[in-house]
Amino acid sequence: MDLENRRDEGDMNLEEKLDILNEAADVVGGELYEGYSGRGMYGERCYGIVCRNPISCVETVAMQGITGANYDGMGLDYIVYWPGIRYEE
Repeated sequence: MDLENRRDEGDMNLEEKLDILNEAADVVGGELYEGYSGRGMYGERCYGIVCRNPISCVETVAMQGITGANYDGMGLDYIVYWPGIRYEE
């Protein structure tokens, strides 16, 4: 992940954001999750990353310009999710 080429999230389309999330999932040993509905989302769905270390995941993605993450515990793993990156079928 290249900090020098960091972009503003508002200038990215969905495909670019998903490329960053997929790359970050690989870096942190996680997996992209489509359609997660986190606390307080009232049925709205978004993208997330299932991983072991949520802080590392949040930092890895934030270095590429995507912020606004939340995370929930899922037993042994966590899901880091971005309510601002809506999942649409």
